[in-house]
Amino acid sequence: MKKHFTCIVCPIGCEIEVTFKDEKILSITGNRCVRGKEFVLQELKNPLRVLTTTVRIKNGEYAVLPVRTDRPIPRNKIFDIMKEVSKIEVNAPVKMYDIVKKNIAGTGANLVATRSMERRKQ
Repeated sequence: MKKHFTCIVCPIGCEIEVTFKDEKILSITGNRCVRGKEFVLQELKNPLRVLTTTVRIKNGEYAVLPVRTDRPIPRNKIFDIMKEVSKIEVNAPVKMYDIVKKNIAGTGANLVATRSMERRKQ
């Protein structure tokens, strides 16, 4: 069986092909550096992502505040995290990198603000 990946570790974006049988990897081709091979191995074992989204904010200049996880989280936890995110509402003002939610969905990752937002002028 073959599986295709586009490496996202660096700007080159190598097209990597993995051939495997059952759980055993037979070959990895197309990577131009060792980081590409490491990326593919991680993707096969436990894919991780940094999640970026928004949360509602009261009295802010805008209705939503952009946030992200402060570290990669297991891809299979994204829906659990989004359930929690849908219930979050913060109050302005907020500073960039303020923690909005600690240890979201038990992942060990914190949800942090990716911009500052002042209170709406009345």
